[in-house]
Amino acid sequence: MTIFHFELCRNGERIGPTETRDCPDCGMAFRAARDMIRSLREEDCLPNGAREHTLRVSYVDHSLLFDLPFDLRI
Repeated sequence: MTIFHFELCRNGERIGPTETRDCPDCGMAFRAARDMIRSLREEDCLPNGAREHTLRVSYVDHSLLFDLPFDLRI
């Protein structure tokens, strides 16, 4: 398993705590990020909508894997 960090960001700046998860590969980290975004959108807990929000996913050394926008609608 690989450790990934998931960070909610707004306009490129991290907001809130970092969540750490073990995922078997990058594809599963993508699926976990997609599910987290869906959950946050359904809870409607994002101030000012989702347009400027992303979910940044990085490796344990904090090197960026991807930055997934909330308005991608995946």
